[in-house]
Amino acid sequence: MKKIFIYLCVLAVILLNACKKQGLKVYNDSESKNSIYFAKTDTTNNVIFSFGYAKANVQDSTLNLLIRTIGSPFTVDRPYNLSIADSSTLKPGVDYEILNQPLRVKAGNVTDVLKIKFHRTAALAKDSAFLYLDLKPNENFTNSYLSKPVTINNVTQLIYFTRLKIRVDDIAGPPEFWTPGNPSFKTTSYLLGVFSTKKFQLLINQYNLDVNKITQPNWIKQDGNSTRISGWASGLKAYLNQMAAAGTPVYEADGTTRMTMGKYAS
Repeated sequence: MKKIFIYLCVLAVILLNACKKQGLKVYNDSESKNSIYFAKTDTTNNVIFSFGYAKANVQDSTLNLLIRTIGSPFTVDRPYNLSIADSSTLKPGVDYEILNQPLRVKAGNVTDVLKIKFHRTAALAKDSAFLYLDLKPNENFTNSYLSKPVTINNVTQLIYFTRLKIRVDDIAGPPEFWTPGNPSFKTTSYLLGVFSTKKFQLLINQYNLDVNKITQPNWIKQDGNSTRISGWASGLKAYLNQMAAAGTPVYEADGTTRMTMGKYAS
């Protein structure tokens, strides 16, 4: 036992000396550069931006997109390369403008907020338009943090952290889970009742909902969101009852139809 102990001590000394001679190889930001990516793409490559539920006097609105880098902050500004695909149907200077020019991660930071102002053009009321963004490598950043397979509801797809598709419209239609033909439509209708833009706007305001999130494809299947609809229905029904009891019932946009919830709203 004593011989084994002595042997282990000698081996430890040899290994320690070897490490001292070779030195530890550490990550070097300057040599390796940093990867850059859209923070939004941790969950999806898509963003839906709609004027459909905004007041008529709103003519433009700004979307803020968080951009992150991997590694330590630098003492100088680092410009990054944002490419906009030719297949984009939104036109610069007409449909949108990028506010924070020049694009850069400022000294001492590892993030930037990309600010895109969208204009509420007449065409958006007829059909959606798209903007395809791609973060390209340059002298400051790499694309090494590029993609990974992500499985949602047993469906695996490749998520690109450097790419983002933005859909913009001015259409006040129902979200996917409240749309006829969707698997969730029947349950949603039993709870929330018949869809109307005014009811959806009231729901958004009552619960301070993020329209961009709840109108995402498959939103209802993520993070237990299906259970939230039951709570919204109960809360909104209580609100409508309170307003009616106070002598100020809530009507639909026609001014004569009382707003009601679904038959299973408790």
